[in-house]
Amino acid sequence: MKLLPLLLVCVAFVACQHAGTNTGAVDSSGINPTGADTATWITYSGTLPCADCEGIVTELALHRQPDNRFTLKETYQGKNQTFPSEGTYSVLHGTHSDPGATVILLNPDKDKNLQRCFQQIDENELKMLDIDMKAMESNHNYTLKKVL
Repeated sequence: MKLLPLLLVCVAFVACQHAGTNTGAVDSSGINPTGADTATWITYSGTLPCADCEGIVTELALHRQPDNRFTLKETYQGKNQTFPSEGTYSVLHGTHSDPGATVILLNPDKDKNLQRCFQQIDENELKMLDIDMKAMESNHNYTLKKVL
């Protein structure tokens, strides 16, 4: 009889652990909202505008949840300078102009100078926003395309 309470505690613990199991589904953003690690990285690439060079070749890789890690590599054309970085990201919903937008915020826990914002246009394209999550007022191309 002394084992019965211990057995009940063990069964309850296992049941609670199982209740937290998720399916690994990926939402329309391509980011896994449930926390399961379903395949690793999604990579986007493109050349972003540069004030004093020919362009910034940018490669952004997002690791699917649960750890929300990213790697970013920015190579300044004509300057032979590459700046790699890594950290965490958050998936936010809504901007000033589009309450239904999905925004990926790099380095949410760091100084604004180290943060980057990208709005998901569709499953294959991200568009860089300014730090206030507003569209860039420019005729230049601020998009990154998914690498297949």
